Amino acid sequence: MDNAFARLQTKIMAKHTHFVTTNDEYAPVKMDDPALSVMTDFQVKTPYSTTENTLIPSALQQMKLSKVKSLFIVDQDDAVIGHISARDIQSTKATTAAEYHDIKQSEVTTKMLMIKAPQLHTLYFSELSNARVGHIVRLLHELQVNYIFVIEEGSEKIRGLFSVSRISLQLGENVMGDLSSHSVAEMSHLI
Repeated sequence: MDNAFARLQTKIMAKHTHFVTTNDEYAPVKMDDPALSVMTDFQVKTPYSTTENTLIPSALQQMKLSKVKSLFIVDQDDAVIGHISARDIQSTKATTAAEYHDIKQSEVTTKMLMIKAPQLHTLYFSELSNARVGHIVRLLHELQVNYIFVIEEGSEKIRGLFSVSRISLQLGENVMGDLSSHSVAEMSHLI
């Protein structure tokens, strides 16, 4: 053992020890709050990726270990070629792909289920300075997608994403459910 490091003094944990207060990343929001309050920012949180040849059980395991609900699919140069979610893997899409390719469901790859990059909806980060949560909810609902990706203009790098699950969690309601006329009116007013 290297003696260059002095031994730190430990203590026995006291009874009734509690956790420190956590800065809740997913604080409750309202429709008129800034859109950036519901964006997963990749300057703060690391995006996770896998390759197109990854078997879907492995991709799902990677999501669980990374505590994310989706993965980017990248090529050999780490360029994004698609996106896959846990919902995609656990839906009938996997069964359909297995039947189509005449393979076991455990042999389905992410390439067979991913949404290809040219089909992914994006917004420029620079356009979000005045956007509200309601703008994003309306867009997700009208496009009938679970994700909208945020791109840095000029560099064309993915800065972050908006997801139905995170926004639903922060709003306290399912944003992809049937929107009431009140919610649609509220969103229209914001735009």
